[in-house]
Formats: sequence, structure tokens, C-alpha cells
Amino acid sequence: MLLRNSLWNMTGSALPSIAALVTVPLLIAALGAEGYGIVTLLASVIGYFGILDVNLSAGSIKYLAETHASGDRKRFAETFWFGVLFYSVLGLLGTSAVLLFSESLVDYFFAPGNVARDNVLLALQISAFGFAVTQIQNYLLVVPQALQHYNRSAQSEAMFGILFNVVSVGAALAGGGVAGVMAARVLVSLLNGIYLVWLIRRFDVNLAFCVPSRETRSALTSFSAYTYLSKLAATFHQHGDKLIIGTLAGPIALTYYTVPVTLAGRILGLTYRLSSVIYPKASELAASRRIDELRPIYLAATRHIAYLNLAALGMIVLAGDEFLRRWVGESFIPQGYPVLVLITFALLVDSLTNIPSLVNDALGHPRVTGFFAFARGILGLVVVFIGAKMFGIVGAAAAHLLTAILLTGLFLTYVHGRTLPISFSESVRRGWGPSFAVGIAIFCCMVALKWFIPSGLASTLVVVFVAILFLSAAGLAFVVSSQERSAIFKVVQRFQS
Repeated sequence: MLLRNSLWNMTGSALPSIAALVTVPLLIAALGAEGYGIVTLLASVIGYFGILDVNLSAGSIKYLAETHASGDRKRFAETFWFGVLFYSVLGLLGTSAVLLFSESLVDYFFAPGNVARDNVLLALQISAFGFAVTQIQNYLLVVPQALQHYNRSAQSEAMFGILFNVVSVGAALAGGGVAGVMAARVLVSLLNGIYLVWLIRRFDVNLAFCVPSRETRSALTSFSAYTYLSKLAATFHQHGDKLIIGTLAGPIALTYYTVPVTLAGRILGLTYRLSSVIYPKASELAASRRIDELRPIYLAATRHIAYLNLAALGMIVLAGDEFLRRWVGESFIPQGYPVLVLITFALLVDSLTNIPSLVNDALGHPRVTGFFAFARGILGLVVVFIGAKMFGIVGAAAAHLLTAILLTGLFLTYVHGRTLPISFSESVRRGWGPSFAVGIAIFCCMVALKWFIPSGLASTLVVVFVAILFLSAAGLAFVVSSQERSAIFKVVQRFQS
């Protein structure tokens, strides 16, 4: 069940990620490097208004999952409607704030260039309405996930995620410019929200409107108060570096930074979707006091996700330069490839905290996760500013890696054996250790092979193909357990028959 949910959850992100990667060169060609950088900067400016969100969605997933598992239909409805009302008010406040300060925001973040100021201002004002729509849409999406209907949430994400990227290109090619692209994206988000309302009404849950009780409000807000720190950190991490680079170096430099970051983030983001399904499952086990069942799930998920993340990292390092050359052009390689490698390593290190953070929150310790995540976000902003100021976009990427190494190490050593019922040594021995030992050995050989053969598309494909073969064989032999290996072979035999 957990594996199936993981695969569905990854699929919901994988298809839009592929669509995003395919459409990036088309957007750059239609909008120009400056126009694409402005679109990225607009998304980051709007994204920063997400600090108004106290991350109520995280608490909603936990309590929707628990109340559904216990059959408390009244508390389920109270939790649902409290979230709907909260995000409706949040969307209204965020939209109003962006509209009120739109001219000041344009003057501060967007230096004069080839794209007219009026077009940028209009695009920002359109994006303001998109903020409200997106808040409701994102909250509605947590309902099928809390109910562990990942097949339905994945279908919604895949369908509208692909449409989001396709209509963006269509608007750009039609001459809509930056404002046209943002208007097309807002329209897709609105359609997605309408679809999610229709989808949720089909579930066998109580959605009759009711005023949330004080107990429900208190439980959600107290839990979310600490997860809000994680939300702030995610906002800093996702948008802060782009705002810094866009302000210091301009939208063209931001494009050269964003393209490789998008590539690495999209690829490694897929494995996060695999791991995130453990959150409602751990919440359910905690609510029913079956913590002993969590240990094998936690260790297996840690081992598998670490190996998949390392595999994704290796493929980016092995093929990243050639991919950038074929994807967006030769001009992106001198600065883009070093950024790609550094950011990929930083994301790999950060990914080690994903499962511990999710389980930590599910067990009712969001304060610890929140404080560490907030420290990661604040320190990251400071170090990225220094790195970007001194060494440009490569310095910003290196700053991300340094911050990730420091804060990830501190977090993992603190939570294991304290808030998590698993020791750090056991997590290393039965979790990350086998995966990293096998994966690093293989990639050291592959990097040496890449170094000694001529560069080019054919050579890169050969190296990647060989790496996939060795990673698959080694994963089956040393990473998955004998029971998991038997299950995989049974699935393969079923498909063959």
C-alpha cells in the first residue's frame, strides 16, 4: 500500500516536471533570457507572500488522516472547513497586499530593461489574484492525500501540471509576453481548484459546513505554529536566493542560475514525493499507538530514498553538461554546469532530512523540525547573499551546499534517539549507510570512465546506460531486502504474464 501510494505521488509530480523541463527552452526562446528571468522573479516575489501562511495544511493532513482513521466524521468536517476558511482569508490578504504595493515592488526588484515596466506591473497584479487561487487549490489537494487517495491527487497534479506548462508556452508564443504567461497560469490554477472541489465531493466523508470548535482550532493552530517555521524556511529556500540574485545581478543572471537549479530541483523533487507518503501513514500509526510498526517502514524508506537520491545525483553529474548543451544551449554551460553540480549536492544533503522531518512531525514534534528548518533558512539567506555578492551565481550555489552540510548534520544527530524512536547509528547502519556505500562506489567508477572517453552525446549516453545497469543490479543485490526483492520479482513476473 505504501509503495503504491509512493509511486502514485511521484507520478503526480513526474509528468509536470518533464513538461516543465521540455518547455523551458521554448519559454526562453519566446520571452528571451530577460523575460524568463522576470517570470521567475515574479513567481519568487509572489511566493514570498506565502509567509502569511502558518502552514495549516501540514496540520490538516495529520488531523484529517487521524480523524478519518478513527471514524470521527464531525471532527473531520471541522478540520476541513477551518482550513478552507483560513486559506480563503489568507488569499484575500495576500492579494490585497500585492496589489497595494505592486508599484513599489516593481521599482525595487525589477531593474529597467527591454521588458516594459507597465507589462511587468500588469503581470505582478495578475499574479496577485493567482496567489489567492493557489492558496485554496493547494489546501484542497491535501484532502485526497490525507485520505491516502494518492491516485486521485496524482491525476489532478499531473493533468493540471502539464496544462500549466503548456499554456505558459502557448501564451508566450502567441505574443502575450510576461503578463500573458502569468494570466494563463492563473487560469489553470482556477480550473484546478474547481476540479478538486468536484473530486473531494465524491469521497465518502462528511463535508457538511460547520463552525470549527475551539478544540479543533486550538489543535490545528498549535501544531501549525511550529510547522510554520518549516514553512518559512521552505519559502526562504525556494525564493530567497532568486530574489537576491535578481536584485544583485539582474534577470539575465537569474536565468542562468534558475535553469540548472530547476533541472536539479525537478529531478530530486520526484524522490521527495516518494517519501512524503510516510507522513499520513506515520500519523495514523501514532494515533492508533502502533509505533512498533513504524521502525521497519522508516528504515526501509530511508534506505531506498537515499539510494534513489544518490542515483539522481549521479545522473545529473554524469550527464548535466551535455544535457544543458542540448536543452538550452552552449552558453549555459560555463556558469550553469558548476551551479548544477553544487546545487545537486546541496539538494542531496538536504534530502537526508526529508523522512526524519516527516516522521518527527507525525509523532507530534513539529517544534524541533521547525526550529532547525528556520535556522537553515535564515543562515542560508545570509550565506547565499555573501556568496552571490563575492562570487556571483556559483558562489550562491556553493553557499547552499555549505549551509546544507552544517544544518543537516546537526538535525540528524539531534532527532535520532530523542524525538525519533530510532538511534542515529541504526539509521546509518540500516538506512543511509548501505545505499551510500554502494552508490558512491559505482559513481566513482562512472566518473573515471567519463573522464577517459571522448566527450559528446554518444559517450554520455553510454556512460549513463552503464551506470543505470550497475545501479539497478547493485540496488537489487545490496540495498533492497530479500522480501522486497521477492516482491519486485513477483510484480515483474505478473507483467510478463
